[in-house]
Amino acid sequence: MKQHPNLYLASASPRRRQLMEALGLSFEVIQAPVEELDPTAELVDEGVIENARKKALSGLHHLGSKSGVVIAADTLVTYEKKVLGKPRDGAEVLTMLELLSGKTHRVVTGLALISTDERTSFSAVSSWVTFKKISLDEKKQYAATFEPYDKAGSYAIQGLGCLFIEKIEGSYTNIMGFPIEKFLQELPHVSGVPAYKWFLPC
Repeated sequence: MKQHPNLYLASASPRRRQLMEALGLSFEVIQAPVEELDPTAELVDEGVIENARKKALSGLHHLGSKSGVVIAADTLVTYEKKVLGKPRDGAEVLTMLELLSGKTHRVVTGLALISTDERTSFSAVSSWVTFKKISLDEKKQYAATFEPYDKAGSYAIQGLGCLFIEKIEGSYTNIMGFPIEKFLQELPHVSGVPAYKWFLPC
């Protein structure tokens, strides 16, 4: 039986690691330090793809003599012509939540898979999230927690941030920062192993 190639997650994000672990796939987390692009809203799809590609290539460089598939992702939130990354402080949390309150925004993730035998996949996945109206007190209480500070758009849909959600369109895991559906679609093309074979009993 053909052995599966090794999987390497080039990400410091605990959410991406948790989602991979939830799939039950064996993988190794590797370092992928890069200088990320700060794209405009018009070029956000291209920007997140390029950031994910740079992370995957950085991870590939750090593999040395190891072989397998490197996986990387980058997520941003957009509303109208604004791109929202991670907030720098509590004031930015309040500003972002006020901007998104009662409105629909887009969450876009760039996904990159690169194998050591030079097969690649680069894509962008979008989801749309509608917030209810958020009171000033709710914003202040949320900003006082640890949760929003390493999240694009200043909220975590898998945590307290779910209290703000009125409606979701598209992939839920994409909003968390790693579109599982797209990953499983692309993994066979880059790994050479059909998706279901990754989940057969040992």
